[in-house]
Amino acid sequence: MQTMDIDDDTSPNKPSVTFSDNFQWWKRPSGVAAVCLGLLCVLLLAGIIGLSVYYGVIDHHCSTERDQQDSYTLLTKEGDQQPTSYNNLTKEGDQLQSSYNTLTKERDQLQNSYNTLTKERDQLHNSLTTRTKDRDQQQNSLKVMTAEREQLQNSLNSRTKERDQLQNSLNIRTTEKNLLQNSLTTKTKEKEQLQNILTTITRERDQLQNSLNTRTTERDQLQNSLNTRTTEKKQLQNSLTTKTKAKDQLQNTLTTIARERDQLQNNLNTRTTEKDQLQNSLNTRTTERDQLQNSLNTRTTERDQLQNSLNTRTTERDQLQNSLNTTASERDQLQNRLRFYQKPCLDGWWKFGTSCYFVSSTMDTGGGGQKACRAMGADDVIINSREEQIFIHGFKKNVWIGALKKDGIWQWVDNTPFKPTYWMEGEPNNLNDKVTCVEISQTASDPLKSWKAATCTSSYWVCEKPFTP
Repeated sequence: MQTMDIDDDTSPNKPSVTFSDNFQWWKRPSGVAAVCLGLLCVLLLAGIIGLSVYYGVIDHHCSTERDQQDSYTLLTKEGDQQPTSYNNLTKEGDQLQSSYNTLTKERDQLQNSYNTLTKERDQLHNSLTTRTKDRDQQQNSLKVMTAEREQLQNSLNSRTKERDQLQNSLNIRTTEKNLLQNSLTTKTKEKEQLQNILTTITRERDQLQNSLNTRTTERDQLQNSLNTRTTEKKQLQNSLTTKTKAKDQLQNTLTTIARERDQLQNNLNTRTTEKDQLQNSLNTRTTERDQLQNSLNTRTTERDQLQNSLNTRTTERDQLQNSLNTTASERDQLQNRLRFYQKPCLDGWWKFGTSCYFVSSTMDTGGGGQKACRAMGADDVIINSREEQIFIHGFKKNVWIGALKKDGIWQWVDNTPFKPTYWMEGEPNNLNDKVTCVEISQTASDPLKSWKAATCTSSYWVCEKPFTP
């Protein structure tokens, strides 16, 4: 496979600073194995000496060759038990790997459940917002209905007052009509009396005419009396004419009053109909108001239920988050235990997956770190998974990885596809540099967002090569 070299010419200085290694030799897996092997040898030597003394005291007749044969047999047995212990450790490592895979699946399932609950929470929040808007609209509609009801109530009170005033006016007109009717009846009686008087006077006139024919001597007196009675008759005739005109006027007044009474009766019937319609409208609005109130109470209850459900989902989400954090911690612990039980690589190398990794204890440029890796039969680390990214970030150093930007394009040193990527926020930012290296920065709190583009000056570096048992 063709590989690319990291060019360091863009950096003005190439300092090489040496620092002490963060990991002492006895803390490494190879150091621990060496210490254990030394202790085992000491214990074996002590056992051999003890056995030699024991067998020398009990059976001093046994030859030295037999003691050596027994010691050799014992050492052979203990040497045979070491591969068995190694196989047991390998099996435990496989079991831990299976447990780690199981925990990873459970973590993914919990993440999916958390995403589902988040979507349901968002849907509930949108539904709650819609219900709140509907409630506000109904509240406004209820206020408008209440205002209209109050206006109708005021209009009904005004119409009731007008009806009462019209009723009083009708009563007054009826009283006046009755008075006029009584006056008309009285005038009619007076007219009849005058008519009787006129009839009587006419009869007397006839008698006087007869008396005039029989009594000539009394004619002058009767003539005077006749003239007087004629004058009285004219006066009575004028009075009768006046009374007739008054009667006609009373008749016209009575007709007008009757017409006004009919109009008032029609107006009263109209107002009664309007009053009934207003009463029906008021009853309808009251029913609608009660329905709106019931709907408002129902929506309020639903809102409270949704709020309680939202609180419950929030609590469940927090519990799931806590459980997820606990699972991640357990996963990290299992991963550390798994690394301890894995068969180590060469001294100073770390095993992860199917590769061995070397972390430099000195700082160098990107090109210098690549040359050092190739001198050890390896190359700059190429990150292919999020687990490998977390593993490299766990070295707690700012380290170069095998990525560079050449001719404006980001690539791995072995020309494999440049994905996945784990850039920090705002990275990559050195877009004007022709050649730029990538550093895993410890300033990032999230190991999956820790890549930083930088000029290939001075930093630690990580080598990677396939693991060969």
